[in-house]
Amino acid sequence: MDPREKVEPWSVAALLLAAVLFLPASVTGQEASLPPGERPVPVEAGFFLVNLSGVAERDETFDADLYLSFRWRDSRLAFAGDEPRRYLEDAAVNRLREIWWPQLEFVNTAEPEITNRTLNVSPDGTVEYIVGLTSSFRADLDLRRFPFDSQKLEVWIESFLWTDDQMVFVPDTKRVGFNRESTFEGLVVTQVSADARRRELSGWGTTFSDFIAVIDVRRQAAFYLWTVFAPVTLIFLISCTVFVVPIDGFHDRVGISLAALLAVIATQFAMSFNLPQISYLTVIDRVFVVTYFCVAVGVLVSTLQATILDRGNSKRVDRWAGLGLPALFAVLLALCIVW
Repeated sequence: MDPREKVEPWSVAALLLAAVLFLPASVTGQEASLPPGERPVPVEAGFFLVNLSGVAERDETFDADLYLSFRWRDSRLAFAGDEPRRYLEDAAVNRLREIWWPQLEFVNTAEPEITNRTLNVSPDGTVEYIVGLTSSFRADLDLRRFPFDSQKLEVWIESFLWTDDQMVFVPDTKRVGFNRESTFEGLVVTQVSADARRRELSGWGTTFSDFIAVIDVRRQAAFYLWTVFAPVTLIFLISCTVFVVPIDGFHDRVGISLAALLAVIATQFAMSFNLPQISYLTVIDRVFVVTYFCVAVGVLVSTLQATILDRGNSKRVDRWAGLGLPALFAVLLALCIVW
């Protein structure tokens, strides 16, 4: 441009206005994307269990509805006034894009469904982010005591971006609770708690702070007592009627024992659809093993009577076996439940 050429006043004003509006905005946006204050930034986290709607032992998952709250302070967001600024739903999402926040990641669920969300910014810069969440969460169940077991169901939350030297979760014990009128009848929620742990990503050499919402539950065993324990016990007692049949009817005895054995196998097969393919025995598995053993002992006694023992002592053996075998079954059954 020729320096002697005249510069219009309006063009100079436009350049100055652009410098005022756009340059500070870019700097502010860059600063707002960084964690505020001293590092690591403490983020207070709490949760409320609205409803535990189901637990699938075979898939090792549980369905739950939660309210989650996260609170941190960013002095850069302070403003003059007495009332907090509230952003709902899409407005909250848009506001989070403009400020620093923990960048939440739900670790043990594939498709979390956010039902509601609220973002509150107080005049002193305190930010509170509240979300309603419903999802199916993965769980590591210990079923050795099934169906007399208690479980710890956990919801893991982690920052997708910020490591533990930049941000850490701090459990807010005042904001941890649960609805005592949960609609799920299979398990009873006994208590809820919150914890924060540091977890290193194996192979990455990076450590993150995790917030864990813990739900303690106890199983209602009455259903299994009536649908499994009672029928299996009845089937075994029916198998003990072989000692009423004279030893001359050995084939009839074997038929009764075989029918009882098949009935127990069918019951266990039906139960297997409710449990995962685990390598250890549960209490209910031990009950089936004890039943198989006692039915097999009954067949063995009948076989010895028919082949080796004196036929004159057959009635005495039947009497002792008819009383002793149910007693053995009761003792072993009690050991399975207690041990």
